[in-house]
Amino acid sequence: MTEALSKQGFEISIYSLSPMKPVGQANGLCEAPAASAISPVGDCRSEAHGSSLAALAGTSIAARFCSWIGSSGRRYVFSVYPAAECPAFRDAVLLGAVRDMTGQRRAILVREAGAFPEPVVAAAQRELSAYGPLAELHLHLLAGSAAARAAMVADLAVGRG
Repeated sequence: MTEALSKQGFEISIYSLSPMKPVGQANGLCEAPAASAISPVGDCRSEAHGSSLAALAGTSIAARFCSWIGSSGRRYVFSVYPAAECPAFRDAVLLGAVRDMTGQRRAILVREAGAFPEPVVAAAQRELSAYGPLAELHLHLLAGSAAARAAMVADLAVGRG
């Protein structure tokens, strides 16, 4: 599968699936963001919505995962939780989203959970509490270093521009 994706112009890493860039062009999570909103993957119609994973469509676990594309073009896969039920995982990236009446998501906040995630998750839950059952917290657990998490938070920043 890796070879097939590479032939189609995609680069594979444990963090994301992204289009290949020409040799000599900066390629990494630390690129300067080019756009002012989070972009979708797959079935969403607007740049501000997360997307379900096509590979999981029609399965019993499809609703448990969502992907978001940062302004660099990198794709990040998140586990999805109702806001009130989100676990506090250390060194994760936390994205708060709200679903509208059609089921589409809009990112409200993005932050790093850090070494002490409980207060970070609790603060995000308070911020999203006004949205009630439409609020979700998404967790990304694969960023392997503080620098990678900080770059991801910057790449997925909400409300830049």
